[in-house]
Amino acid sequence: MRTTTRRQFLRAVSCGAAVAAGGRALRGAQALAGGPGRPNIVFLLTDDQRARTFGVAGHAVIRTPHVDRLAREGVRFTHAFVTDPTCKPSRVTCLTGLYERVHGVGFSTRWRLDERQWRESYPARMRRAGYYTGFIGKFGVESYTFRGRAAAKFDFWRGHDGWAQFRPKKLRHCAAYAEATEEIITPIMGESIERFLDSCPDGKPFCLSVSFSAPHGSISGSMVPGESGKTRMTTAAHTVEDLRGHPVYGTLYRDREVEIPAETAGETERFIPKRVLPQAKRRRCYSYDYTRSTAREHHWRYYQLITGIDAVVGGLRKSLARRGLAERTVIVFASDHGLLMGEYGMGGKSLLYDLATRIPLLIYDPALPKARRGRTIDAFALSADIAPTLLSYAGLPPPAGIQGRDLRPLLTEPDRPWRDEVFLENLYVGRDNPFIEAVRTRRFKYVRYFANPGSFYNDRQVDFAGKTPVFEQLFDLRADPMEKTNLLADPKHRDVLNDLRRRCRKRSAELVALRKAYVAARASGRGPAAGVEFLSKKTVLPGRRRG
Repeated sequence: MRTTTRRQFLRAVSCGAAVAAGGRALRGAQALAGGPGRPNIVFLLTDDQRARTFGVAGHAVIRTPHVDRLAREGVRFTHAFVTDPTCKPSRVTCLTGLYERVHGVGFSTRWRLDERQWRESYPARMRRAGYYTGFIGKFGVESYTFRGRAAAKFDFWRGHDGWAQFRPKKLRHCAAYAEATEEIITPIMGESIERFLDSCPDGKPFCLSVSFSAPHGSISGSMVPGESGKTRMTTAAHTVEDLRGHPVYGTLYRDREVEIPAETAGETERFIPKRVLPQAKRRRCYSYDYTRSTAREHHWRYYQLITGIDAVVGGLRKSLARRGLAERTVIVFASDHGLLMGEYGMGGKSLLYDLATRIPLLIYDPALPKARRGRTIDAFALSADIAPTLLSYAGLPPPAGIQGRDLRPLLTEPDRPWRDEVFLENLYVGRDNPFIEAVRTRRFKYVRYFANPGSFYNDRQVDFAGKTPVFEQLFDLRADPMEKTNLLADPKHRDVLNDLRRRCRKRSAELVALRKAYVAARASGRGPAAGVEFLSKKTVLPGRRRG
C-alpha cells in the first residue's frame, strides 16, 4: 500500500483528474474494435475462487484449458491478494481501487455507495470517456443509493443483486435471465456475453464486466433442488435428472480421489480460540465443510463449477476471434477472494489466511511482446490494483486518491521496484467474526484480531490505535506455507514479531487517516468522498446476502 498523507489526499481530490480521450475507434468484422490506443476491455470476476485452481497453476484435478491458454498467452500474477476477503467490500474495491476502511461499504457498515463514489468507479469513468460499457452477472455491491437503477449506469445490463442459484431463471431478483435459452447460471453468462457483443455499436471501444456467481456456495449448494441448510451437499449432484450425462456438471471428476484437508471436521481451537471466533454461526453457514462426506461433495461440485467458467472463457475468446476483435481486446481475470474448504476445521472466508485472501489474477494483452507472454509475475498485486489497471488500458488517469496501482509496468518490467508487503483487513463482523488485520511479506505474516463490536461498526471502532488485540498470529511462510504453526511465543522470532507489529499499526493508522480525509473531501465539496447516506436500522434490502 502506498503511503499517502491526509494533506496529500485532500490536495489530490481538490485538484481532480482530467479524463483522457482516445482516438477514433475502428470497426471489426461483425462488432466494434477499439481504435489506436483504445483497446476493448473485458474484466472477468469469479466468486470464491482460490488462487491455484487451474491446470496452469499446478492443480492436480481441475481441467481449465481455456484459462490455461489465457495464462500462456498473457501473464499470471502468483502473489495477488484481495484487500478484504468478503464479497461486498471486495467488489467495491475492484470498482474503486480503495480499501473498505476508506470507501466505507461493507456488510457490517451502514454506509451505502452513492452517486459521487460511483462516478469515480472504472465503469463510470470509461463510459464518460466514450466506452460502451456492459455488466453481466452478480453486481454484489448490495448497499447503494441507486439500488434498483444500476442498469442505468451501463449501456448494456444483464445483472442481478443478491445471490443467484444454479438454475436462476425463476428467481425474482434474477429476472434479467428469465428469457435466456440456457438454464444454468454460468452458461447464461456465456449467452449474455454474446448478446453484449452483438449489441456493440459502431465508433466505440467497449468495456465489459462479467461477474460470475460460481463457484460460490449459493451455486454449488443449489445444484440439487430442495437442498438447504444442513442438507446441502448431502446428495451426489450428478444423480439429478437434468445433470445426468452433463459433460461438466455430471460425473466429471467424480472418478478422481479428492484430497480433503486432514483437519476437516476437526477441532478449530488449535488454530483460532473460540473465545475469539465462536464457530456456531460459521458452522451453520458453511455446514458442508464441517463433515468429511459433504466436504468431499463440495470439492467435486466446486471443481466442476470452475471448469464451467473455463468453458465460458473459451467461448468468449472464440467469439472475439470470429468477430475480428481478438487482437484488440484486453482480458483481465480475477476472483473476489478465495475460500476455506475444511482447512483449519472451518469453511468460508473473512479470515486472513492465504487460502481466503490469495486470488487468481491473469492479464491477457494482445499488444504485449511475444517474448513477455506466458510468464509469471511474483510481485505483490492487490484487488485495489484492478481499477487503475483497467483505466490505464483505456488511456485514462486513475481517480485522485486511489490506493491501487497500475499493474501494466510489471508486464514488461517484472523486476521493477514494487511493494515489499501487503496489508489485509477483515471488517465483517457477522457470524461472530472479529475485526482482523494482517501484514504479509514474502516470508512472514503477522495477524492481529480485535473484539467483535456486536453490531454494525462506525469509523471510530475501526481505529485500533492504542487498542490491545485479543489474539495474534505469526507465521513463517517459507517453513509453514499453510499457516498452521503460530510462532507468536517463539523467542527466536521476537524481533520479526515486533517489526511486523509496528508495520501493521502504521498501515492501519494510514487507512484511518485516509478515511478521515475521504470524508472531509466530500464535506468540503472537493472530492468523491464516502457516501454519507446511512441505512436505517429498519431497512431491509431485497435479496441482500452476505459473502
